[in-house]
Amino acid sequence: MTLPRRLSRAAISVAALLVWGGAASAQTAPFGTLPGGIAYTIETDPSQPAAAVSLWYRAPASGFDAVPLPGLAKVAATTVAASTPVTGMSLGQVVRRAGGRLSIAAYPDSVAITALVAPEQVAAVVRAMTADYFAPVTDGAGLRIAQREVADDMLYRSFVPADAIEDALAAALFTAGPFHDGQGATVEQIRAVTLPRVTAFAERAFRPSNAVLVLTGNVPSTALTAVAARNGASPGTEPPVPPAPRPQPTTIAKTANVGGIGLGWNGPPIADEASATALDLVADRLFSASGSVTKALAKRKATVTGRFVTFHDPGMFLVTISGDEAAAVRPAVEAAIAEAAHPLAPAPFGAAKAAFVYHLLDDMQTPDQLADTFGWYAVEGNPSYAPARGGARSRYFSLAAALTPEAVAAIAHRYLGTAPAVVTLATPAPAKPS
Repeated sequence: MTLPRRLSRAAISVAALLVWGGAASAQTAPFGTLPGGIAYTIETDPSQPAAAVSLWYRAPASGFDAVPLPGLAKVAATTVAASTPVTGMSLGQVVRRAGGRLSIAAYPDSVAITALVAPEQVAAVVRAMTADYFAPVTDGAGLRIAQREVADDMLYRSFVPADAIEDALAAALFTAGPFHDGQGATVEQIRAVTLPRVTAFAERAFRPSNAVLVLTGNVPSTALTAVAARNGASPGTEPPVPPAPRPQPTTIAKTANVGGIGLGWNGPPIADEASATALDLVADRLFSASGSVTKALAKRKATVTGRFVTFHDPGMFLVTISGDEAAAVRPAVEAAIAEAAHPLAPAPFGAAKAAFVYHLLDDMQTPDQLADTFGWYAVEGNPSYAPARGGARSRYFSLAAALTPEAVAAIAHRYLGTAPAVVTLATPAPAKPS
């Protein structure tokens, strides 16, 4: 599963999801391409009080240049949102005046700009967002705002164990490219970014042909007609796909703002839907709030996270261990992962699968949560595989329902049965008194 960490938890019933999924759009296909060549995905739910408008781009977080800069994609996207276009009002101002909330999220190979607004404001925000990003304007004032916001975000991220460890794991799993570069730039690097570099990235990455427009929640039927298609952006070349993984697992030890241990494996690509779904189940069974590892370590001074991230090719199974007893609990974590290669008995497997389905539903109920889900799977190249595409009768849920103990164990053995990449982060030793 690939939902960002910022998603909240709240209950949703299967019955409600069936109604929501069936209401996808009687007048518009759930995903496709607009006449101007712009890809879109839409899932409507009139019962929602708000709607999400989101633009997703497939682009490397560290940029296209020979010398990478982690965080460049987020700086560029934030600069465009904060700069003043020819219309005289920045996208941030448009969304604020509409009473909405604008957020920008960057991942190793994609960036998303999302506005959560009232239904009556959707058309205006769609028009402003597509106009601003399809013909991006960047200025010095917007860059300064972006540098301040992204530098703060990067500094915060460096103190979140799971984020810091996962960045290091990606560097251990890949030889080069945006996954190897990570997303953790220093404050000094962000402050040193120049406007020409940001402008060049924006013009190359934020092209209409590279965009996926995502609309979810209480979306008016005329929302797609508000797209402001522009053709002035530089055509450039297609952003690179993630590089091939290292042929052998790598061990990395480095100094960081937080300490911890990471274990990482390359997994199946998004096209291998059955295997990706099975590893989602394995991660949930072991590491969710009710997972076996989480419950077994509840009284230990350690925090363990684990998830399978469905990327274009390959995916990644990432485990992080932090806290005072991180090293002490590592053997138990590795033993639980190894045990996943053995089939569960029917009763516990059924319970694990039921919990997995509930957690999926729990993660997908608000418009911005849905925009994250649909946008991610679309930008990674498989929009029809997105969980909840069509509700509980979707392809994803059908695959989950068809999983068997033997099939899940075989997939776990195939991908998790080899030695992982290992990273160890340690905080700097205290300076000795002079």
